[in-house]
Parts: sequence; C-alpha cells; structure tokens
Amino acid sequence: MRVAVGSVVKGFELKSAIIDHLRAHGHEVVDAGCYGTDVFAKFPSVGQRIARILQRGEAELAVNCCGSGTGAALAAGKFQGVCAVSCESVRTARLARVVNDANCLCLGESIVQPELACRMVDAFLAARFQDAEGVPQAVLDFWDEARRELMDRGGPAGPREVESLPGVL
Repeated sequence: MRVAVGSVVKGFELKSAIIDHLRAHGHEVVDAGCYGTDVFAKFPSVGQRIARILQRGEAELAVNCCGSGTGAALAAGKFQGVCAVSCESVRTARLARVVNDANCLCLGESIVQPELACRMVDAFLAARFQDAEGVPQAVLDFWDEARRELMDRGGPAGPREVESLPGVL
C-alpha cells in the first residue's frame, strides 16, 4: 500500500519510526515533510501537503505526526476528501477506519511511543470501512451518510512548501 507520512519537528522521531516500520512491511511511503529537525516546520503546511497527496490519489492513506496529534488532524482534515483523526490507542485507530472511513491517522509524539504508534498504524491500514459484525443496516447506512458529509466539506488543497518559523530552533 502507498502511505503518505508527514510531521513537524515535534513528531519527526515518531514519523521516522513509522516510515521504517512501513517500509519493513512492504509499504511504499510518500514523505510529505518535514525532512529534519533543524527548522521549525509549521503544521498547517504539512497538513495541506498530506491532504493534497490524498486528494490526488498519490497515496491511499496517510499518517501525520506532531506533538499531540491535534494540530496534525486539524490541519489535514479541513480539506475535501480528507477525514483526519487524532488517536491514542490501537482500538481508536481501527474504529476510525471502520466507523468513519478516516484516511489520515494523526499521532502525537508526546502521547504515544513508537512501538504503540506502529501497532496503531498497522490496525489503521488493515481496517476496512463498515467491517463490523452485527451492526444493524440502519447504523451502517448512517455511517455511510456521515462519511459522505465529512468527506464533502472543505476544498482542494493546492501545492504548498513546508513552511518554517525562522529563528525558533
């Protein structure tokens, strides 16, 4: 599977561990930035780059890392066709796909350790929308309706460089 992965500086170590894990398991990685820890990268620019990759079909799913996962989710999730969620457990990462058909998992380097993050990524990639035994059809229909509503909000993500905040690091 082709997976887009991005981060800001506070998230770069987690992103690096996830990239190594994905590649070791045969996935292709599209790196949306940032590319090191020497420059303070702004999370809205990385989120927009993740969204553009997803919108253009250059990756099936994405993982975006920051300090808490919140900024990463807010930045990527404001664009059409992107459902970005911040998760802190394997269960929530899986349910984000099963219930919401999320396509961007956002993780916080200050919240989850690399080993847990990699397990969360595995669960996120393996899960399928509506793969939930015993859920009534009316609920499945609602999940689909909610998915369409979420994916239709926002607009296109144009090209954007990874922006930095000079003099911070």
